[in-house]
Amino acid sequence: MTVSSDTTAEISLGWSIQDWIDFHKSSSSQASLRLLESLLDSQNVAPVDNAWISLISKENLLHQFQILKSRENKETLPLYGVPIAVKDNIDVRGLPTTAACPSFAYEPSKDSKVVELLRNAGAIIVGKTNLDQFATGLVGTRSPYGKTPCAFSKEHVSGGSSAGSASVVARGIVPIALGTDTAGSGRVPAALNNLIGLKPTKGVFSCQGVVPACKSLDCVSIFALNLSDAERCFRIMCQPDPDNDEYSRPYVSNPLKKFSSNVTIAIPKNIPWYGETKNPVLFSNAVENLSRTGANVIEIDFEPLLELARCLYEGTWVAERYQAIQSFLDSKPPKESLDPTVISIIEGAKKYSAVDCFSFEYKRQGILQKVRRLLESVDVLCVPTCPLNPTMQQVADEPVLVNSRQGTWTNFVNLADLAALAVPAGFRDDGLPNGITLIGKKFTDYALLELANRYFQNIFPNGSRTYGTFTSSSVKPANDQLVGPDYDPSTSIKLAVVGAHLKGLPLHWQLEKVNATYLCTTKTSKAYQLFALPKNGPVLKPGLRRVQDSNGSQIELEVYSVPKELFGAFISMVPEPLGIGSVELESGEWIKSFICEESGYKAKGTVDITKYGGFRAYFEMLKKKESQKKKLFDTVLIANRGEIAVRIIKTLKKLGIRSVAVYSDPDKYSQHVTDADVSVPLHGTTAAQTYLDMNKIIDAAKQTNAQAIIPGYGFLSENADFSDACTSAGITFVGPSGDIIRGLGLKHSARQIAQKAGVPLVPGSLLITSVEEAKKVAAELEYPVMVKSTAGGGGIGLQKVDSEEDIEHIFETVKHQGETFFGDAGVFLERFIENARHVEVQLMGDGFGKAIALGERDCSLQRRNQKVIEETPAPNLPEKTRLALRKAAESLGSLLNYKCAGTVEFIYDEKKDEFYFLEVNTRLQVEHPITEMVTGLDLVEWMIRIAANDAPDFDSTKVEVNGVSMEARLYAENPLKNFRPSPGLLVDVKFPDWARVDTWVKKGTNISPEYDPTLAKIIVHGKDRDDAISKLNQALEETKVYGCITNIDYLKSIITSDFFAKAKVSTNILNSYQYEPTAIEITLPGAHTSIQDYPGRVGYWRIGVPPSGPMDAYSFRLANRIVGNDYRTPAIEVTLTGPSIVFHCETVIAITGGTALCTLDGQEIPQHKPVEVKRGSTLSIGKLTSGCRAYLGIRGGIDVPKYLGSYSTFTLGNVGGYNGRVLKLGDVLFLPSNEENKSVECLPQNIPQSLIPQISETKEWRIGVTCGPHGSPDFFKPESIEEFFSEKWKVHYNSNRFGVRLIGPKPKWARSNGGEGGMHPSNTHDYVYSLGAINFTGDEPVIITCDGPSLGGFVCQAVVPEAELWKVGQVKPGDSIQFVPLSYESSRSLKESQDVAIKSLDGTKLRRLDSVSILPSFETPILAQMEKVNELSPKVVYRQAGDRYVLVEYGDNEMNFNISYRIECLISLVKKNKTIGIVEMSQGVRSVLIEFDGYKVTQKELLKVLVAYETEIQFDENWKITSNIIRLPMAFEDSKTLACVQRYQETIRSSAPWLPNNVDFIANVNGISRNEVYDMLYSARFMVLGLGDVFLGSPCAVPLDPRHRFLGSKYNPSRTYTERGAVGIGGMYMCIYAANSPGGYQLVGRTIPIWDKLCLAASSEVPWLMNPFDQVEFYPVSEEDLDKMTEDCDNGVYKVNIEKSVFDHQEYLRWINANKDSITAFQEGQLGERAEEFAKLIQNANSELKESVTVKPDEEEDFPEGAEIVYSEYSGRFWKSIASVGDVIEAGQGLLIIEAMKAEMIISAPKSGKIIKICHGNGDMVDSGDIVAVIETLA
Repeated sequence: MTVSSDTTAEISLGWSIQDWIDFHKSSSSQASLRLLESLLDSQNVAPVDNAWISLISKENLLHQFQILKSRENKETLPLYGVPIAVKDNIDVRGLPTTAACPSFAYEPSKDSKVVELLRNAGAIIVGKTNLDQFATGLVGTRSPYGKTPCAFSKEHVSGGSSAGSASVVARGIVPIALGTDTAGSGRVPAALNNLIGLKPTKGVFSCQGVVPACKSLDCVSIFALNLSDAERCFRIMCQPDPDNDEYSRPYVSNPLKKFSSNVTIAIPKNIPWYGETKNPVLFSNAVENLSRTGANVIEIDFEPLLELARCLYEGTWVAERYQAIQSFLDSKPPKESLDPTVISIIEGAKKYSAVDCFSFEYKRQGILQKVRRLLESVDVLCVPTCPLNPTMQQVADEPVLVNSRQGTWTNFVNLADLAALAVPAGFRDDGLPNGITLIGKKFTDYALLELANRYFQNIFPNGSRTYGTFTSSSVKPANDQLVGPDYDPSTSIKLAVVGAHLKGLPLHWQLEKVNATYLCTTKTSKAYQLFALPKNGPVLKPGLRRVQDSNGSQIELEVYSVPKELFGAFISMVPEPLGIGSVELESGEWIKSFICEESGYKAKGTVDITKYGGFRAYFEMLKKKESQKKKLFDTVLIANRGEIAVRIIKTLKKLGIRSVAVYSDPDKYSQHVTDADVSVPLHGTTAAQTYLDMNKIIDAAKQTNAQAIIPGYGFLSENADFSDACTSAGITFVGPSGDIIRGLGLKHSARQIAQKAGVPLVPGSLLITSVEEAKKVAAELEYPVMVKSTAGGGGIGLQKVDSEEDIEHIFETVKHQGETFFGDAGVFLERFIENARHVEVQLMGDGFGKAIALGERDCSLQRRNQKVIEETPAPNLPEKTRLALRKAAESLGSLLNYKCAGTVEFIYDEKKDEFYFLEVNTRLQVEHPITEMVTGLDLVEWMIRIAANDAPDFDSTKVEVNGVSMEARLYAENPLKNFRPSPGLLVDVKFPDWARVDTWVKKGTNISPEYDPTLAKIIVHGKDRDDAISKLNQALEETKVYGCITNIDYLKSIITSDFFAKAKVSTNILNSYQYEPTAIEITLPGAHTSIQDYPGRVGYWRIGVPPSGPMDAYSFRLANRIVGNDYRTPAIEVTLTGPSIVFHCETVIAITGGTALCTLDGQEIPQHKPVEVKRGSTLSIGKLTSGCRAYLGIRGGIDVPKYLGSYSTFTLGNVGGYNGRVLKLGDVLFLPSNEENKSVECLPQNIPQSLIPQISETKEWRIGVTCGPHGSPDFFKPESIEEFFSEKWKVHYNSNRFGVRLIGPKPKWARSNGGEGGMHPSNTHDYVYSLGAINFTGDEPVIITCDGPSLGGFVCQAVVPEAELWKVGQVKPGDSIQFVPLSYESSRSLKESQDVAIKSLDGTKLRRLDSVSILPSFETPILAQMEKVNELSPKVVYRQAGDRYVLVEYGDNEMNFNISYRIECLISLVKKNKTIGIVEMSQGVRSVLIEFDGYKVTQKELLKVLVAYETEIQFDENWKITSNIIRLPMAFEDSKTLACVQRYQETIRSSAPWLPNNVDFIANVNGISRNEVYDMLYSARFMVLGLGDVFLGSPCAVPLDPRHRFLGSKYNPSRTYTERGAVGIGGMYMCIYAANSPGGYQLVGRTIPIWDKLCLAASSEVPWLMNPFDQVEFYPVSEEDLDKMTEDCDNGVYKVNIEKSVFDHQEYLRWINANKDSITAFQEGQLGERAEEFAKLIQNANSELKESVTVKPDEEEDFPEGAEIVYSEYSGRFWKSIASVGDVIEAGQGLLIIEAMKAEMIISAPKSGKIIKICHGNGDMVDSGDIVAVIETLA
């Protein structure tokens, strides 16, 4: 619908809410405003309409409309542009509240809560309506503003007290009006005006801002023309408000949606009509039509309810009315302004005493007991809304009596805590309407609306119901349609669950994952059986089967609603043989549910559990049965770490056994430590010092009273001496005896035992003691042979030897490994069987001669004899052979009286169908989970039970293998670097939650090089092998581990290989497997090479998190566009000198930006073009000859995790990109696989020459800037601004991604100092900088770039706009810059042309900086200004701060908490309104930086909105705000803090007033002692005013006590390094450094880290600790304690002391006033001579600095020219050198060995030459990229 300029409000008369919304959506903003203005004009005409008390002004309407228009989501708002009226006892800001009493009138400072909610929903308030004075009456005639007549008759009353609201809705002026209802005022007017009157459940609408009538009973009510509008407003207004309304309460979470079809409705047995004859007819007809809905209508005696009703006016509740206006009445208001009837009623309260009050309350409670009994079997009450349609004259004749009769059926409702809905009953024969009221129990509001709808369909058939006065029109069917409570069947699917998905059971999390809503618990129809299916995994599954009624039962189930869009995700988690079908409920309704395939309930082991009536009862029976089992052990110690320790603890918890973990120093924070009930430190680092130290383990068991020790696998699990030691100590070893371990654990003796058992053996030797003997035996066996450590395991201590030349080295290596890892150097040899498969049998023995095989596993896929992927059952294995294998294992176990778990390993020759004994592992195997998955057994539980001599009966145990299970081992190793160990800190970890994942790692886990590299075992179960392969592939695709390199890509390549699909496996197949990684490798890192994305990390500038991203975004975007990537795809930024990169996969690349020699395999390649790269090619990007940065785009991007929404690297914060750092030598970057690559957008394309950035060849640049935020004449003199643009600025050598420093003319300041902001004229109170701001740090400008700080205290003269920032990214030290002024419009034009040109690759669309764009002169940065209104509404200055920012500055240059609060109010308003175009609000001390999206809102449009918002912000000095009190430990002047100061003195500035000690400086300039500085720090409470003061959530905080605000100064120049956690004082401000960063505050101590990078702490939802208005306190701790706390913080276990609180400004002002004398004295002491001395001190220091700055550079070691630096490619422990300083070596010759994760890695010489330095000694830790040696190359 559209409207012309001459349209009047008449067209909108009678519109519903939806009509209004449809109009606004289909009309222009101008048309919408015109119609609203027309409506307002139509009410401002003579004669005066008594329904209104006040109407808004045109200005107010425009203001409301402007704010509505600014909202981004306005068209989705439920009341978008809908005009509403409000009863004049409800506060509306901008209109007086009178309560119909002129002398009572006041101007509210804010909206009532309900009005606020309606405005938030898009409503426009048009006026306040008339009422019975002080809402006392049901007639609508008790008002000095006139009597409001019925909408149908001027002679009849409208009903009260909400008369005006009913009138304006009935006449269609507005579709909705608010009333209030204490005793019927929201219902009686509805009946008399043909309306819907909704009186909600008491307390669900806030009464904040409502003039009370009876506060304990008051309800805000809704008048509407239709049910839909009433429900819509109910949903909006139904919000708890406990902070502002004492009677507020939340709505129930699952309210009744509808009454049953045979709902029981009670009507009064006796109805007094007081002589009325027409209304009984209407009521009787209404009741009859209710019956036709199927309702069961009964008559009851309403006397208890009527007795309750009489209490309202005959009891002490009238005293509430008196209390509400007592102070007003005491002020002796003019009598003529008071309604005599109302006042006489209210003053009747004076006769009651406090005793009477309690007496009547007791009486009410007694009556309520009768009412509860009366309503026990009743769902709904139906009563006449009011018995009469009184005339004005009748009311005048009997004002109290008529009023009293009208409340007959309304007065009791709120006293009884009931909900009510008044609805029309039709018209009398005299044309007047009346109605009925449906009354339900509390929280039945939705059901009452639905019942009313049913009633309407009967009483007004075929859509014949009229509304209000519109008797010739009918309500549209859509306008009586209801949504109901939040569960919406149109967007959800009802699902019945019957098994492990029930509440509290193991799979309930799956329902939570898909956001399912619980609806009810019910039963099936009598046609079902329930089965418990065979358990083939950790979770017991049910099978629901439909049968004939005579054979079936009712089964209990729970019903949920699942969002349709997530239903597929839920189905994907349903395991076979279950599926989704339908089930019939006892109500007859059919809904979705689980069904079971016939194979499920017919499978062996299926149990019919129908008799239990439901799965939960059966589950509880099993739990009870389980708990009655024999008690095994009270406490068990796990002598292990990692995933196996975690897995064992799960079983111990299930069995109710107390678990004890032991841990090394590196494992202090590991999961097994936190999961266990008790944890004991072993105090050591290496395995030998900890997990292999038998004495420590046994001591820990004794210390914790552990009765048993379970060793897992590895470490001491197969150590016979340990088993014996446990036995000697009286501790049960969960495993076989020492003798058995000794016999089987040593592989040579195990062969002898197997031989006795008749098991076929591979030809081999006994133990060999020398290399010579090894050579002899190997020759006899014939090569190839296997060299094996007799004590080895897990792939460690066995290697293949192909020829005699290798035997010596490998023999010594295996011997060393056996001794190092297993404490046994014994070695023997076996013949190597070509193409053998490794098949093993899981064995359990009871220790008394019985043994049982639990199936076999194929573990043939091995690399370096380390298993990679295992599966069960073994594929391609004849059943006869399978049984023979199992039988051989059982025989061996029985022969030995084997106890607990063991694995008998065989070599299987598939070609010959023969197997040979390999060895017995006398422990639990790594791959045991796949056996558990197919058998449903818990092998750890079996071990525990067997160890406790409570073994299962093997004779009766039937082990059935169901389906296929596979396991892939995820290792921290680099498959591109020969699987070298890859330790590191895991920054992101995601595993599929539908698969079984046995792991010990999570985000934040530190992978140590000390131990096995296993991260996780990913286990799946399928119905067959193909299904298992598919699931394992899916699980691997969903697995994401970042922070260290893993073998995940390698595993995926194997799983998807042809040989694996066909099960063509052998133990050596991976030796020849051609793994083709999807990765690139850094072989030379370049000067500063990092991963970035565009637009970077948006939305966290206010926190101090810079966006990072590319310095030259234009070139970066071109690179992605050329290769066909989405613009957000991560790519590589190169600075000055580029990297060399080996591509291990085929792809397409593009290099853009600065010019450099780029070669591919030595051949030069072009820039700015797509280039195809072959697998194995090497890309080299040389030194940039023009520009500073180049960009490498790779098709599909790079697989790195997002951090705070971006892939970009922020090196100072150590976040984003690749491990939060620049790329180093040896880094391997994986590229997304085809399955997960969503970055590719189009095909690669060439770009036109005209799009290539024009990088200066002359080193001279012209860069456009916008003026401001700070300019002339308030900060700079005009000539200084002119000079800024006329002079050329040289780029300083100290320029980088944090900022580009400039050298040029000294600014001419317009002021002598920065006032409160600081001593220098460049200083100001901390505010948030714009990206690209030219920031004057003193007299030296620096351009804030993408990694720069956000919050600071220096003025900014100009800002480089977004389109020109690319140039800043390309300037080099020594280049010169000429700045030119641009307007906002020109800046936006440049930006938009860039965007269009890049997207279209059309060079003609690109606009470059030219003379047309440049302003003739600089402009004022002040865009607008609002003058001061009062102290709480100060002057506001809107400053231009670039082309995407506006800086809003409040008041004078002083810190003021009221200003801070005003800023907070503005931020909250923008957030609430979701204001169009605003990206982020960043708070400073007295300003807020607003970032906006120029595509959504222009600068001018934004200014209009911001100005409008200012008038919305109203508060007084008594404001309160949520504030956390954060108490932090601080070590005063700890060594690390003092080291920062010393480093500064040694490297930056040797002398300054604050040197050598910062605390002494603070004490001296303030004339106090060091102790007083100390006392201040630990007694002050600091208020946080902003974040990012340096970086990453660092607070800018001020002491609340003015006496703690000392004189002071920041460092000049700043420090280049500040320790993380350092606490600084800068004048009146305090800062905590969140990262190792530059800084300038005076350092006083150190606290814990305040940036939780990975959100590891349980309380961390975001990385930053503080928010504005939080309060910080410090308490003293020692440095030693602080270091411990810091370590705990870094591992997420430290709990910060945070107290939830409220900062009460009124209370604070009282405290200030109570201490004003001492505060004044302190402040005066800082002025005068002291201030002058301080200023002079700083001035002299700055002068000295200019004259001479002593900078001592860091010492650098001098190596000969051409020396070759050798870097480590991995992290580990330096084991030993294999060459010495002075040795002459050849290229490729080994230099040294690094030991990491049980592997020895040789670092070889890259070139020939003489070793001149080895940088490490034995035992040193070495990080990847560290220098390890230096070689002097020889000619």
